Amino acid sequence: MATLFYERMKALLGDEYESFKEELSKDAVKTIFLNERKADRDTIKKIIDFKIEASRINDRVYFYEHDNIGRTNAYDLGLIYPQELSATMPAQVLAPQKNSLVVDMCAAPGGKSIDLLNIQDDITLICNEHDFKRAKILRSNLERLGLSPIITSLKTKDLADMFESQADYVLLDAPCSGEGMIRKDRSILNNYSLNNIQKLANLQSELLEDAFKLSRDGAYLVYSTCTYEIEENEMNVYAFLQRHPRVTLLDIQMGHGHPGVQYKDLASHKLRRFSPLDGCEGQFVALFEIHKDDKQKHISYLKPCTQKIVDAFINEMLAIDHYYLYKFNDYYYLSLKPVLKIDKGLLRMAVEVGTLNKQVFIPSHSFFRANILRPYFKKLIELELEEYLKYRTGLSLFKDVEDGYYLLTYLKQAVGFTKASKGELKNKYPKGLRF
Repeated sequence: MATLFYERMKALLGDEYESFKEELSKDAVKTIFLNERKADRDTIKKIIDFKIEASRINDRVYFYEHDNIGRTNAYDLGLIYPQELSATMPAQVLAPQKNSLVVDMCAAPGGKSIDLLNIQDDITLICNEHDFKRAKILRSNLERLGLSPIITSLKTKDLADMFESQADYVLLDAPCSGEGMIRKDRSILNNYSLNNIQKLANLQSELLEDAFKLSRDGAYLVYSTCTYEIEENEMNVYAFLQRHPRVTLLDIQMGHGHPGVQYKDLASHKLRRFSPLDGCEGQFVALFEIHKDDKQKHISYLKPCTQKIVDAFINEMLAIDHYYLYKFNDYYYLSLKPVLKIDKGLLRMAVEVGTLNKQVFIPSHSFFRANILRPYFKKLIELELEEYLKYRTGLSLFKDVEDGYYLLTYLKQAVGFTKASKGELKNKYPKGLRF
């Protein structure tokens, strides 16, 4: 299996093959993405307590040295996200503009959605993941970083039917054979076969049709994979353009990476390929401008609700003039703008505020972690380092404060919340996050 892979790469890369093979034998590089929706770059870098080095390809990405990044303060506070350098390229290429509807079709575990929101947070972003277990991981990652997009768990065909000709920007980071991640997982070559590659190429072709259906006339679509296979990359791009002659393949203006591999009369120079030759792992990116006869469909929004107990809690915690409140599956959600109507497959629609249990309101951890709400909090307590470390292990703290709920912060970064009672700050940090 490995022999077949190297034979195909030699035919594909020509003179660059030996250099590629040498780089592929090395260990994968480790990089993190800075979440500048939570804090500015200088603040994040001061909180990071391990060695980092800036990358040339993306100024939000840094090489790092640490054996267990998930145990660091910067990770716990949602200031960093471990993400492969080349994996940040699809969002950089798509670069959505303000007030647009953006769909990340295969979003788990969440890195590209995080990238999109760091590029532009004044968008309506739908993060979709068909696999429900992976969708829950997606939700957890976004919550830790304080991001609150719409999250759905739908087949892409159902997603396309629901939002046909509505999206301004679509990101399809398609399931693929994954050879671009060999340095991170050498076992990938154990399943290497032409049959598997062709099956995936067929699936990707179907997903591209769903992406086309989602897109309005004039929309932009990024198609990406983490494989080197021409069947899954250039050949799929060529076939998509043949099926839709009015769609335009745009030139990716980027000084990094390599142009695509030539295939028939495809303008492969407009594509971008990344590999260990570029100081990162493998990624393929294509950018399309969609042209179609369908007019943009009408976008429907949910009707907000009111609930005295929930509204009272929000107004107690936040100095906010206007918001939208919604209820879904016993939970209440807060948004600063109207929320799209979604008929099925919805996991989260906005910031989860909490739930009512026999007319007793139980707040959610995500309410206190949400970046968009941070400027509005009236009731908060800043923790010292020792207090912060105790809190995240599940211990109670003690302070002379009035009874009630408080946002807890460390270095002015949202940590979680507490309910103060007679000087005891009861620990509300989710058990699954404690360490």
